[in-house]
Amino acid sequence: MKKFIALLALTVSVGALAQEKVILDRKEVSVRSDRAILIRTADTPKKVEVTFQVPMANSVCEDYRTRVIPRMCIRTEQVRTGTRRECRDVVITPSNPNAPRGPRYNPPTRRECRDVPVYTTRQYRYDCSYTESYCARYGTNVSTESDKVKIKFDLPALAGSEEETFVVTAKQRTYDGSNVEYDIMPENETYEVKKKGILGYDSYVIKAK
Repeated sequence: MKKFIALLALTVSVGALAQEKVILDRKEVSVRSDRAILIRTADTPKKVEVTFQVPMANSVCEDYRTRVIPRMCIRTEQVRTGTRRECRDVVITPSNPNAPRGPRYNPPTRRECRDVPVYTTRQYRYDCSYTESYCARYGTNVSTESDKVKIKFDLPALAGSEEETFVVTAKQRTYDGSNVEYDIMPENETYEVKKKGILGYDSYVIKAK
């Protein structure tokens, strides 16, 4: 975070020493930094789109490490714990083909028994620790990204060589964020700036109070 503050301080100091002046003589203009003095003249369109180059600071991992995360797992098994006796009556098939048949015939049976294994479900706990990667130290990366702002001048027309200036500064709204916010300061104190942008699009209207 200290690196980020130092970088921003350096950016502000350099920008203050060399603030670019841009004449708004067409619908689309570009600025080479994150701040500029925009000059409105008689040739300035009612709506102008200005592209700024904005420093964007984001956190980056500078030191990846691994660590062991302890965890207990459960294994379920079927364990044989004994036997039980099962018995049933089995019909004896007569060997004599002339033996009686029919619905009233009650065939002889015999008792058959056998030992059946008995199983019990048991649970066992065991160590199943795993390793994971994590960031042990974060740093700051600053990159420059282009961002556009639309300005509408709802003002009286200028004549001849008349000029008006507007100091505009673009900056990252939040650290690690992707949004840009603008500060527009008219030289004329009787003007006010209204933000009209929606859905992440930056748009402002400048008009008389």
